[in-house]
Amino acid sequence: MNRKEKQRIRLQIINILNTHCSNCGERNDSSTSLCLTVCPIGEKMQRLSSMLERDAFPVRETRKGKWTAEEEFYLWNHRDVLTVEKLAARLNREQEAVVAKLQQLAKKGGISHVG
Repeated sequence: MNRKEKQRIRLQIINILNTHCSNCGERNDSSTSLCLTVCPIGEKMQRLSSMLERDAFPVRETRKGKWTAEEEFYLWNHRDVLTVEKLAARLNREQEAVVAKLQQLAKKGGISHVG
């Protein structure tokens, strides 16, 4: 998606907020807004924003195969600092692979080499 398309979507969202949502009694009177669950205008805005989100965070393929010494070192030294989810994201690996590698490293007593 190019810059002009993104701008067009953002302008559509702003226009919806200004024309429909700013005058909505449900949105302004309720602390538990039904905008995202019931309102067709809210659903339209969700669809528009999801188009932007998909483009902002493209799905990338995770690494598979042999772990490098640097990856093992990073994983072992950050295991108590970061969650498995964050470790997987930073190493571009599946969470299951991170857990399996941590278990494998723990069995052999940690890191015995430095890349």
